[in-house]
Amino acid sequence: MALSGGLLVTLARPATWPLALAAFLVRGGIVLVVLPIVVLPTPVGIGNVVGPALTAVALGGMPSEALVGAGVAIVVLLASLFGGGWLAAALEAEGASIVASDEDIAAEDVGAMVAPGSDGQPSAAGGGRTAARILAARLIANIPLLLVLAWGSVRLVRVTYGELTSPADVSTPIVWRVLQGTPEVIAAIVLAWMVGEMVGAVAARRIVLAGDGVRRALVAAVARCLRHPLSALARFWIPTVVLAVVLLPSAIAASSAWSAAAATLDVLDDPLRAMISVVALVFLWVVGLLLVGVVCAWRAAVWTIAEVRPRGTFGGSSDRRPGDWRSEGSSATL
Repeated sequence: MALSGGLLVTLARPATWPLALAAFLVRGGIVLVVLPIVVLPTPVGIGNVVGPALTAVALGGMPSEALVGAGVAIVVLLASLFGGGWLAAALEAEGASIVASDEDIAAEDVGAMVAPGSDGQPSAAGGGRTAARILAARLIANIPLLLVLAWGSVRLVRVTYGELTSPADVSTPIVWRVLQGTPEVIAAIVLAWMVGEMVGAVAARRIVLAGDGVRRALVAAVARCLRHPLSALARFWIPTVVLAVVLLPSAIAASSAWSAAAATLDVLDDPLRAMISVVALVFLWVVGLLLVGVVCAWRAAVWTIAEVRPRGTFGGSSDRRPGDWRSEGSSATL
C-alpha cells in the first residue's frame, strides 16, 4: 500500500525531509508557519494605509504611491509564482528521485517506469528543464483553481461588503459570518484545490520518473485519477489531514511560546526567565518544522510509490505462487 510504504521509505530516507519542508514552505506553507507569531493588521489599520489611495482612485486620480505599490506587488507575485514555483518543482523532483531509488522497490517494476541516471538509479535528469516541466504541469493543473478563485473573490467581496455595511449578527466575528454566507465558494475552492494537487502530483512524478512531456504527463495523471478515484482521494486526504493535525498544535505551541517570550523580553527583570522563554520558543519552532517536514516528505513519497509501483504492494512479490524466489530480486522485500 502506498500510504504505509511511503511512511517506511520516509523514515528510512531523512534526506527527503528538508526537501519536502522547503517545497512546502516555498509553495505557501511559510504563511501557515509564520502566521502564529505575526500580528495581523486590523481593518482600521488597513483602511488608514490604503484608504487615501483608494479614495484618490475612486475620484479619478492615480497617486504615484498606488502605482509603485501595484508594481511592487505584481513583481513579488510573479517572482513567487514562477521563481518559487520552479524552486519547489526542483525540490520535488529531487525528493521523488530519492524515494524511487530506494532499494526496497523491485527492479522489474522500476525499470519500465523510471528514467535512470548515469548510475542506473532514478534521477531528476534534465535539472532545470525537469523543474520547468513540473512547474508548467502544476500551473496547468491548477487553472481550475484560479478560475474558481476569480469567481469566488467577487462573491466574497460582495458578502463582506454586505456584512460591513449591514451586519446580521455583530456578536459573531466577520470572518465566520462571511464563511457562513458563502459555503458554495469554500466548497468549490477546496474541490478545485484537491483536483489540482492530485493531478499535479501524479504529473510531476510522470515527468521525473518516466521522462514524459507536460501534455503526456497531464493526460496520464487525469486518467490515473479517474481510473482509481478512491485511491487518489485516500492518498490526498489522509496525509493532508495528518499535516493539519501536526500544524495546529505546532501553531498553538509556537504562538504561546512567542507570547511568553515577548512578555519576558519587554520587562527584562529576569534574564534567566527570558532566556528560558527564548530557548523554549526556538525548541518548539524547530520541533514543529521537523514534524511538518516528515509529514510533507510522507505526502510526497505516497504519490511517488503509487506511480512507481502501480501493481501489487510496496516491496511485495510479483510471482504468481506465494513463496517463489527469483535471483534478479523480484521476491518480497517486506
